[in-house]
Amino acid sequence: MIKSMTGYGKGKSIGKAGSVTVELRSLNHRYFDLIVRLPNHLCVFEDKVRDCLKKRLKRGRINLAAIWEGKEKAKAAFSLDLNLAKKYHREFSRLKRQLNLKDELRIEQIISRPEVITYEQNRERADKVWPHLKKALSLALENLERMRQAEGKRLMSDLLRRVKRVRYCLGNIETQLPKVIGRYRKNVLRKVKALSGIKKLDRDRIAEEVALFMRNSDVSEELTRIKSHLKGFKTALHKQTEVGKELDFIAQELFREANTIGAKASDFKISRWVIKMKSQIEKMREQLQNVE
Repeated sequence: MIKSMTGYGKGKSIGKAGSVTVELRSLNHRYFDLIVRLPNHLCVFEDKVRDCLKKRLKRGRINLAAIWEGKEKAKAAFSLDLNLAKKYHREFSRLKRQLNLKDELRIEQIISRPEVITYEQNRERADKVWPHLKKALSLALENLERMRQAEGKRLMSDLLRRVKRVRYCLGNIETQLPKVIGRYRKNVLRKVKALSGIKKLDRDRIAEEVALFMRNSDVSEELTRIKSHLKGFKTALHKQTEVGKELDFIAQELFREANTIGAKASDFKISRWVIKMKSQIEKMREQLQNVE
């Protein structure tokens, strides 16, 4: 069963130290693209969070946001690189003199420089939070998956309807093909009579012209391939793995075969059915952009 790449999921876990809330939002994307926003003292678990998500989600742009509401503020130790701070001060002061600037050099401009102050998170406290973060993440994933599956069912119903419509167009094209040959033969006979003004015609020559027309406008192979692609498309829809890319490739092939039929067709009615068929295939391709 196909799944959509669009969804939302939220999970929350409460413990003695506080609570963790995780929100997941996913949109369509060609690959797996994850954006993680964690509280500072939980950033050490970003790799674990990524691994959890990669096991469950294969494609899509995923946005994760976690909120920690602790009963007490997390403690973090910090260290000051005094030598580096002095160097920044010295260089900034020299730049100020060279540029003849009158602005005051403030301490905030020094300590905000990279590596001047570094924080060391309390790993022991963070480790106690991880089980709650993991539980909240699991709940959010379950809710996200539930929404993606529900949307996937709707996408599948729509795609199956469009497959049926493509088959309907295909049937009408097949019905028209024999009539096209007959009409072409009549047109050739009429034109030859009009040009030559004689009643007795070279039937063999007419037959050669009709045979040449049939060969140039023969779309039997394209029709067969479209039928095969439609069968493969329906089979892929029921697979239990991610099939978005496979379905998109099949849809591209369907569109290519339809284009070929349109190029070979020398009949207005067939051209109309080809346009209708291409319209349905194009709508299928639009829907497939959101299938995992």
